[in-house]
Amino acid sequence: MENVTKRELEAFVLHERFRLESKCGSNTHTSALNRTIVAIKSLYNYLCEQTEDEHGNTYTTRNVSRLIHIRKKSETLHYRAAQLEGKLFLGDETKAFLEFVEHDHEKSVSNRARTSFKKNKVRDLAILSLFLSSGIRCAELVGINLNDLNLETGKVSVMRKEGKKDVVPIAHFSHKYIADYFDARSGLNTDVEALFITDYKQTIRKISNVSINKLVAEYSEAYKVRVTPHTLRHTFATRLYNVSHSQVLVSNQLGHSSTKPTELYTHIVSAEAKDALKKL
Repeated sequence: MENVTKRELEAFVLHERFRLESKCGSNTHTSALNRTIVAIKSLYNYLCEQTEDEHGNTYTTRNVSRLIHIRKKSETLHYRAAQLEGKLFLGDETKAFLEFVEHDHEKSVSNRARTSFKKNKVRDLAILSLFLSSGIRCAELVGINLNDLNLETGKVSVMRKEGKKDVVPIAHFSHKYIADYFDARSGLNTDVEALFITDYKQTIRKISNVSINKLVAEYSEAYKVRVTPHTLRHTFATRLYNVSHSQVLVSNQLGHSSTKPTELYTHIVSAEAKDALKKL
């Protein structure tokens, strides 16, 4: 790796760009490409700065990744807000979405799918409501253990990025869904500490990120539009900003180290206000 040239690394990045463009589209591949470049930079930084062999030297001394720069996304906040608008469950739609899953979703699925839905319905409603009432990330939700969530205090302990522990308040509308799941969860005979679990072929284990992404996609597509857990996070943040008008509050709730990322939600709320004005 120490002998990799700048031209070789640039050729790899170019190859990845073409591959991702064909897979994701020309407007959506930049984030994926940047994650690849960040991973390469992290590996080289580790080898060049944080390692040590038996002679006290780092594994490598030449860091070619410093010559490769991350490509900035050519999008304004207005553009990102416009792209997100139709995918958010704002206002009464948050409640309507949960009620759809609770009462109407099973009417539109096959008998085989209905059996699986009924088995996981209480759990899935708890997951969806927790996303929409707290704004936590998918990985943070997966990492929650039974003792981390307390409905009496209305808070959940999560592990943020970079291993930072945090306590996150939960909006009250989700409590009934979570309480129902707690009741169902307590009746299972398992030593798994994770709050959200899955039972597949009589084996109980912690639910995976992939499973959560699939269930969010399925329910959201059946209701309105296919979204991801991160879109539900955007929904929560936009609704919280809409009632508080405080970027600091939203930033703290989401676990951001600054208010810069929350500027997006001010643009979404502005767009929402324009739609409201048209109806006057």
